Amino acid sequence: MTHSSMMISPAQARLSTLGREITALTERLASVSEAAVLRSLDAMQTAGMTMPPTIEPRKIVAVYHYALSGVPAFGLSAATQKLIRGDYAANPNVLLGTIPKPPVLAALARAEAQSLRADLARKREMVAALTQRPADDRRSAASRSRVRALLQSFRQAHAAVKAGWEGAFPRGCAEDASVPIEWGAVDIGPGDTAPQNPAARGAFRDGPAAGAELADLNPSVSRETFHAA
Repeated sequence: MTHSSMMISPAQARLSTLGREITALTERLASVSEAAVLRSLDAMQTAGMTMPPTIEPRKIVAVYHYALSGVPAFGLSAATQKLIRGDYAANPNVLLGTIPKPPVLAALARAEAQSLRADLARKREMVAALTQRPADDRRSAASRSRVRALLQSFRQAHAAVKAGWEGAFPRGCAEDASVPIEWGAVDIGPGDTAPQNPAARGAFRDGPAAGAELADLNPSVSRETFHAA
C-alpha cells in the first residue's frame, strides 16, 4: 500500500473527530442510574443540606430516582454542584440549605444538560452534511431523458416550419441578396400573397400548428398567447 492511498482526506478526519465527540456527548447524556441519584443526595447531605421533611426517609432514593428517570447524569451532577455552591440563590423554587424536592431537582438537572443536548444535535447535523448521499442516478437519468425528448420535439417542429417556408420561397430567391430583383418581370400582382401559393398555404397552415407544439414545450408561453401574437 502506497503512502498516498493511506492518506485521510480532511472530510474523513473531521468525520472521525465528530464521531468521537458524539460518542462522548452521548455517554454524558445517558440517563441517571439509581447509584448516581444516591451519590447526588449523599453529596448534598455531606455539604449540610437537609432532606425535604415531607418525604419518608425509606422512600427517598426511590422517589428521587423516579423523578429523575430519563434525566441526563451530567445534568444531575452539574445541578448538584451548583446547589452545594449556592448558585441557585435567585431561583424561587430552591431553598438554600435544603435539598430541592424531586420535581425541582429534575427540572434543574434537565436545564443543566440543555447545552450538551444542543451541542450533540449540532454535531449530528454536521455529520449528516458531510455524509450526504449523491442524488439518485435513476432520477437523474429520467430527467435527462425528458430533456432529450423535449429537445427532439423542438427540433422536429423547427424542421417542419423551415421546410414549409422553403417550399413557399425557392432557395434561388434568397441565395444572393445582392442581385436586384425586377419586380416587373415577376408575375405577382399586388393582391398576391403567400397564402395564395399552394406551397405557401401549406407553410402557413403547418406553421401555427408547429408553433403551437413549440409553445407547449415552454410552460411559460400559453397556447392563447402564441396565437394572439
